[in-house]
Amino acid sequence: MSPQQLWALARYRHQVFVQRLGWQLGDDQAQVELDQFDHPETVHLVAEDDSGRVAGCARLLPTTGAYLLGEVFAELLNGVAVPNSAQIWELSRFACGIPNETDRTGTVKRLAEQLLLQALQFCKTCGVHQLLAVTTPAVERIMRRAQVEVQRLGPPVIHEGEAILACVIAVNERSMQALAACAGLTGGSAADVQTPDATSASGSAAEVPGDMTPRHCAAALAHAA
Repeated sequence: MSPQQLWALARYRHQVFVQRLGWQLGDDQAQVELDQFDHPETVHLVAEDDSGRVAGCARLLPTTGAYLLGEVFAELLNGVAVPNSAQIWELSRFACGIPNETDRTGTVKRLAEQLLLQALQFCKTCGVHQLLAVTTPAVERIMRRAQVEVQRLGPPVIHEGEAILACVIAVNERSMQALAACAGLTGGSAADVQTPDATSASGSAAEVPGDMTPRHCAAALAHAA
């Protein structure tokens, strides 16, 4: 990921998580949001619209190192031991939509499904079987409606005025095919989405194909921690 791409991602995350959701994160003066989990080994997936603006993002981290759920939100595990396995990764900073734009065609929901599909596909190439997430009930509903295999790890808690919860997503063909079909991809096959390989995606922006990111998206209606 180039410095320019990282800056654009950090500004987008500030717009979504700080300015819109009101979370106490990032650098208000510079209007960027990065934390200790954004480092050279972090995998960033970044969706862009036709004009090159960031329209969505997701962050992937292996649980063999420090990660958000284990370090910051361990209470959401409801007594379950903090996972530490090469076959379990974490999804965080998941957001879709361009702030201050109105979605009249449901593109944010489709983009969320497609971005999650890319995350699952990338994890599969890394031998990952499960993906942890600190998310909101709204994003959990998107996954369940898409028939993704997802299970809560504990009840929601209120964090800075919003309900959040921890869940585990199965990285398997059933989840990927369900997302592909729900997002309207050709034939409903998970293979219809371009998936970055581990070399190109690790620590870099994995651009979502242009047909997945319409020019007009809504303000972060889908978001996770």
